[in-house]
Amino acid sequence: MSAALRSQLLLCLISLSTRTGLTRYVEDDDASDGLYSLLLAQKRESEDFIFRRPLRCLDMLANEGYFTFVASRPQLACAAFIIAEPSEVISVELSDVSIDCTAGDFIKIFDGWVLKGEKFPSSFDHPLPPHERYTDYCSSTGPLVASQSSQNVAMVFFRIHSPESGFNLAVKKLHNPLPCNIMSQSPEGSFTMVIPHQHRNCSFS
Repeated sequence: MSAALRSQLLLCLISLSTRTGLTRYVEDDDASDGLYSLLLAQKRESEDFIFRRPLRCLDMLANEGYFTFVASRPQLACAAFIIAEPSEVISVELSDVSIDCTAGDFIKIFDGWVLKGEKFPSSFDHPLPPHERYTDYCSSTGPLVASQSSQNVAMVFFRIHSPESGFNLAVKKLHNPLPCNIMSQSPEGSFTMVIPHQHRNCSFS
């Protein structure tokens, strides 16, 4: 990921923190440290209990838990960014979904992040072709829709037209013994990436 795109990503996540009322963790003189503080704050809040809270139209999730979205008005361009530790992957499960796919509603889980049209990991680095990285609720046949990321970030896109429609989202983190593509939660530090006996592209951002 380029430095320019990474800067845009940090600004996007800081904007999300502003919308979610967590700007007290963002210092004016160091946006990167502010983002890291926001992630740490979410972790501290969920260390000793099962985390539950409403999901916002634009949201960032850094912890396991259960999140409920209920539309109070039409929400036509929503996204939840999910991030875990570098040595983890993310399991996402949808349940109690009440949307109208025939009216243009949708919920899609993406294996990675999308920002300003660019994907992380890129199509060159990810093991799956682009169309297989999406899990579409409206195309599923069962009552439960689940997806597991290939790296420590995932994303949920959704559009809901009718008030009182919504869904539940369960986020779990699973150990990944051989992480390849990694999005760092910290602006500094070190990380060792080991890919034994594998010929594949990996990235660290």
